[in-house]
Amino acid sequence: MWTSSRPTAEALDDADQLAGLRARYDLPPGLIRLDGDSGGPLPRTAPARLRRFVDHRRDPHTAKPRGESDWRREARLAAAALAPLIGAAPDELSIAESTSISLFKGLLAAARLRPERPILAVGRDCFPADRYLARSAADFIGGRLHLLDSVDDLAALPPDQVAVVALSHTDVRSGAVRAAAATTAEIHRLGALVLWDLSGSAGALDVDLHAWGADFAIGCGHRFLGGGAGAPAYSFVAGHHRSRLPTGWCHAAGVPHPLADGFTGSVSTLSLCDLRTSLSILDGVSTAALAAKAAGLVELFLERLESFCPETRITVLPPPSGMSRGAQLTLLHPQAQRIAHALRARDVVVDYAEPDLIRLNFAPSWLRYVDIWEATEQLHATLHEVQRPADSEPGVVAPRGGFPRLA
Repeated sequence: MWTSSRPTAEALDDADQLAGLRARYDLPPGLIRLDGDSGGPLPRTAPARLRRFVDHRRDPHTAKPRGESDWRREARLAAAALAPLIGAAPDELSIAESTSISLFKGLLAAARLRPERPILAVGRDCFPADRYLARSAADFIGGRLHLLDSVDDLAALPPDQVAVVALSHTDVRSGAVRAAAATTAEIHRLGALVLWDLSGSAGALDVDLHAWGADFAIGCGHRFLGGGAGAPAYSFVAGHHRSRLPTGWCHAAGVPHPLADGFTGSVSTLSLCDLRTSLSILDGVSTAALAAKAAGLVELFLERLESFCPETRITVLPPPSGMSRGAQLTLLHPQAQRIAHALRARDVVVDYAEPDLIRLNFAPSWLRYVDIWEATEQLHATLHEVQRPADSEPGVVAPRGGFPRLA
């Protein structure tokens, strides 16, 4: 029946050069994490490291500030660990409060570099909070916001009026990937700057801001980076732009830094410590290897999905024109919420988006090929379960963790 077997998936795991990363996470037996919003599993060393950090701060011999503050040190070290994963230099990065605030401030910084251009162009597929803050940024500079359905929409705008174009590297709805280098070059030909949101790609795809020629970038610290729920975000400013930004935006205490003071505020030191622990797992791992593993996981899932019988009525949202598959798939089904609940009861955790979407994230650092094989087994069984007549449907109960599921 299936185009691949469990032994095939196990053989892929045996040959996986990233297989050793999984052992560094605290993964409950049998639980398969395909969700992205919660931030992924906890690194095994995180509790002990956080305890050492707290004990260090309470120690009367070490608690007195000496030069660099705790949060600045943790932020600097987190930036250094993140830089190789996104093709940046450590001093071009800073750890920020959230991606939405980082977007707002990044748009303002770009507008300062293009003061004669009043239009801020932002991809329409961004999250609603980002859209509101982008409009606030446009109001702040006395300009206007233009929402883009695609880069082709730029042709309809006055070519000398766009200050910056902010796009997500991955389409938020489908998870498909934009051609970042080609898109950046096209926008630069218009004289505008580019800001990339890497939330759906850093830690799972081949990201190289320097090779792309990016001006600004932002991203979250959870999802594929594994920083956990509430993890801080990060911001990038290309080195050649730093000296052109006003002094208050670019350095603190006389030390050049792209987003240190005035651009980003301090974040929780404990959340920074947690993010550093997660990033340490990816130390020395190439982005090409991460991207190859993510692509393999997605390919296996799609291969098995093709064997589902037509009665399951499950479809995969296709990539928009000109975009390729990434490390996220989005499934469409009229009973998506019920399916997500039932999968959680079967120890497969996914993201549900109203009204009919199920998002699956294929994290290469902690997922195995056999996890994908098992997840499709559970999905297939669940899809047949939801076809039962309404009068035979079970009631809703609350499983462990309080997440509702079907009995």
